[in-house]
Amino acid sequence: MDSLNNALRPVFVVYQLMGTFPVGGILQRSSVGLRFRWLSVQFLFSLTLIIVGLVMVYIEYERLERIGANANNTIGILFYVDTVLIMALLANLARKWRPLALEWERVDQEFLAKETGEAKRSLRKAVWFTSGVMIVCGLLEHLLSKTAGIINQSHEAKFCNWEIQSFAHYYASRQYAFIFKHIPFNIPVLAFFEYCNAALTMAWTCQDLLIILISMALSHRFRQIYAQVQPFSSGIVIAAEKFWSDIRAQHTLLGQLVRDTNRLLAPLIIASCGTNLYLICFQLLNISRKQESLASSVNHWYALCYLIVKTNLVFYHTAMVNETARAPLAICRRIPNIGWCLELERLVDQLRNERVSLSGMGFFHLTKRTMLAMAGTVVTYELVMLKFAEDTEGIGDVKPCSRLAFSKDT
Repeated sequence: MDSLNNALRPVFVVYQLMGTFPVGGILQRSSVGLRFRWLSVQFLFSLTLIIVGLVMVYIEYERLERIGANANNTIGILFYVDTVLIMALLANLARKWRPLALEWERVDQEFLAKETGEAKRSLRKAVWFTSGVMIVCGLLEHLLSKTAGIINQSHEAKFCNWEIQSFAHYYASRQYAFIFKHIPFNIPVLAFFEYCNAALTMAWTCQDLLIILISMALSHRFRQIYAQVQPFSSGIVIAAEKFWSDIRAQHTLLGQLVRDTNRLLAPLIIASCGTNLYLICFQLLNISRKQESLASSVNHWYALCYLIVKTNLVFYHTAMVNETARAPLAICRRIPNIGWCLELERLVDQLRNERVSLSGMGFFHLTKRTMLAMAGTVVTYELVMLKFAEDTEGIGDVKPCSRLAFSKDT
């Protein structure tokens, strides 16, 4: 059966390679086999990444205590705090995923019976295409960031005439001196921390991608209802009362699925909105500054464009859940009096009065209006960050060729 759970299976495999979403049984075709265990390899791997992230939070805090904080250098501690939070939220979602997956499977059985041919595969293709593009773009963003950092550190070493045994050793001394001042430099340990850093970075993409994919699936099912109602928009063909009763039952079933899904997804939605808005403002601040190199400029511009596209995708697809849920209302209002019946009237009342949308724990509902409100929020936050940057100018800056450039001396 081409259900959402089957479509998400390869996506969850990639997630677990990054240490996120530690749920077992993802390779089974039925959701009955899904399970979460505290002592599973998946969860222990995820826990390891969370612990590494917490260690990095402490290291970044110690660094800011020593040199001072400004609008630019606080990104380190905020990055690790945020990614650790996302990893914890995804692990918590994995713990509660099985009951929701079973509910999705029951709903899919109801709707897949009404689909034929290419329509049955359209959701799976959309899920795989969107996942592939976003994961590749997220990895590219991380690689560009690392490349820019390596190029800048290479220029710094030449400018300061520092003697370097090997660039790998120099890079490790800059990035992970809190480890290599206690143990001899070795490649496996460096590779482990680089992998942890990449996995934590990809938690941002994994979080947003999961929200997008679930929203796409919900919208896809609501479009099925709209497709069933659309032939009656002209008023030439009149539907029986039983038809409208079935449509109302389907809409009620999907509405309950949206509420149950939102109950688990809401913390991730809040984290996603807050993170993306802050990072857009931060990248705008970076672009307004003089860049260290061409690599830094390319990295910041790519990161900004990727963030804007990703954030808009999150808002668009979550808003479409509300739009597609209400779409049949316009058709129902065009049906002539001869086609009116009690069940149709009940359906219209339900569509008009019931709010079917994803939300951030009830603090805000994700609709088209929310997208405009968030755009205004970016402008406000950017002004605040510019003021903070002005007030902290000169604080926390490390002078060129200073030993404070090395994390073991910060």
